[in-house]
Amino acid sequence: MSRITKKGQVTIPKKIRDILGIKPNDIGIFTIKEGSILFTVKKGNILNAHRKKNNKAVDVDSSKVRELMKKDMAEKIIRENK
Repeated sequence: MSRITKKGQVTIPKKIRDILGIKPNDIGIFTIKEGSILFTVKKGNILNAHRKKNNKAVDVDSSKVRELMKKDMAEKIIRENK
């Protein structure tokens, strides 16, 4: 069982991280399904995900990438929950 902090953060217990091979900088995606939260882990980091999505291997401003990814994820959640 995990407690939610004032900032809405939750710690994934070490046993679960070890079993699933979750590492720092892996990407977590939250989805709402039937009144529950589903958390899916994608390997890699936010920059890798952006590069894969856009088929680019060029250097980019990571803060811009982070904002674009936040926007993409929010739009996906809105579409899925209509």
